[in-house]
Amino acid sequence: MNQFKQILVRTRIALLAAGVLMSCAVKGQTVIYVAPEGSDAADGSAQHPVATLEAAIRMLEKRPAADSLTLQLAGGTYRLSTPLVLDGTSPIAKWKHVALKAAHGQQVIISGNRLMEGKWQAAGDNLWKCPVEGVFNQLFVNGKRATRSRYPNASEWLEPDSINFGKHELYFQGKLPAAFEKIKGAELHATGMWHWNRQYIERFDGKKQRVVTVTYPGTEASYTKIGKRDRVHFENAKAFLDTEGEWYLDREKRLLYYFSKEKPDDQVFEYPALTQLFRLSGSVNQRISDFSINGITFEGTEWDMTAVERKGLQAGFWGTGRTDSVYAPPAALSLAWVANSRITDCTFRNLGEGAISLGDGCTYNAIEGNRFEDVGSNVIQIGYRRAYLGKGHPLHLDFEDAALVSHHNLIRNNVLDNFGTTDRGAVGIWIGYSHNNRIDHNRISNFPYAGINVGWYWGTDTTLVATHCHHNTIAWNDISKGMRYLSDGAGIYLVGNQPGTVIHDNFVHQIGGGFTITSGIYVDEGGANMTITGNYFDALDNPNEAHAIKLHKNAIPTMTIYNNGGEYRVNPIHTNPAYKYGKYAEVRLVRPPFPRLYGVQEK
Repeated sequence: MNQFKQILVRTRIALLAAGVLMSCAVKGQTVIYVAPEGSDAADGSAQHPVATLEAAIRMLEKRPAADSLTLQLAGGTYRLSTPLVLDGTSPIAKWKHVALKAAHGQQVIISGNRLMEGKWQAAGDNLWKCPVEGVFNQLFVNGKRATRSRYPNASEWLEPDSINFGKHELYFQGKLPAAFEKIKGAELHATGMWHWNRQYIERFDGKKQRVVTVTYPGTEASYTKIGKRDRVHFENAKAFLDTEGEWYLDREKRLLYYFSKEKPDDQVFEYPALTQLFRLSGSVNQRISDFSINGITFEGTEWDMTAVERKGLQAGFWGTGRTDSVYAPPAALSLAWVANSRITDCTFRNLGEGAISLGDGCTYNAIEGNRFEDVGSNVIQIGYRRAYLGKGHPLHLDFEDAALVSHHNLIRNNVLDNFGTTDRGAVGIWIGYSHNNRIDHNRISNFPYAGINVGWYWGTDTTLVATHCHHNTIAWNDISKGMRYLSDGAGIYLVGNQPGTVIHDNFVHQIGGGFTITSGIYVDEGGANMTITGNYFDALDNPNEAHAIKLHKNAIPTMTIYNNGGEYRVNPIHTNPAYKYGKYAEVRLVRPPFPRLYGVQEK
């Protein structure tokens, strides 16, 4: 055989081998294509895609399981009528590796919103009305949140002159128009230091300049009440409509009113009909593993309101009395018993509640490279439980079964911008009874309360209670423009005994706006066994009290605090002369020499 023939034979053998290897790879993969213009009667091929995710999942019932499954979504909007639920009974559980992803370079939107299709009619000066089918608390116009009718207008508030808690009365001398006496069904929204309260109003009394609420004003479960410096506004009355883009829904007549100088026919109006979009849930005996979600936009969830009130306790959680259940904000994307999975390059926007929750048994997952904007409540929650009854304290209930604890999860390179838009007591990243998680290189900005909250047990300086919250790391985050509305919080808030937890090399700046107590890092009651080092702080603004590192009822000898503010030294601890439990670390306010090292890093 001459040299040319030898080369030809070798080439053929190589090509055949490559073909065999390629066929094996294809044989082990299943790809189902989904497109808005497809048909649920199609076969799910690239040439004949199905139209809905529900149809794609139903197709799996007739297919044998393979190693890898990809659900590839073509560009467009997929409107859900019910949340998409994938659990151990779903045929998707048969696959070892599952990917839900957008087609390359295409924008895929999974939405809980409904499009308004009614016709607008004139209803007065600059006022328009339109019949609607649903009942909702949010409205989005051309993809942006519209302002629900309110008094006073956005960026303004009232401060009560006095409060009679027993009679449910708040007095506002000279601030309530007499015309308000006819209003029915309006809501009171009020701060209570770090609490955010929303409750129905029984009546307005113009003569006595008072508002009477249906239930006790503010949070019964807290010793901190609504005070004279707290911020109050009212929502949801036709009489409040006076500003471009405001809206009001008459629920009985199913009429939407919109304030605009021009007829809004050319605008796109949407309202959310779901509180959740996607639930991924395994079980203690069958975890869902190696599931990835990539490149998808999730939008359009409603916020939750009980019959008469929603009273905030801490970090987006709400409840009523000290012996009643507490509730965590639901999330658009909810995970439980999920391991080794990834949520990457997604966008979460225009949500009434939270974005992502990692609940029971979620381990070794990554939330990386995503963008979160206009999220109503807590953006990311780890150690999540929807509802529970605390022991001795409304929020205290650690996991008795270690298998339930979420741990070793990564939150990296995400942008969290403008959250707490429906619940101003919300936080960007919340970690409760959960350990060995890492939060790094995120950019967190424009929020009314705290940026990061780690810990969920309020102790004392002498009572060090061990919980499943320990060995968490918060590093290299850029946190700015926070604490814009509430008080007594921080860019980074921690509480309780947390052995092994390290907060290092964060840049916290432009924090403040509430009427009292702003901090860069705030370690609250029972704080112990943490390390705080290498952090920078700048522009902390509060006329009452502002500290780079605040320590309240901490076990100071167990805390390691050094090299903060660009100085190489142990940061001295000082005591507030007016309050012996209030301490703070001596840290200078200065920007880091290389700000670009903080926050999101390019890939």
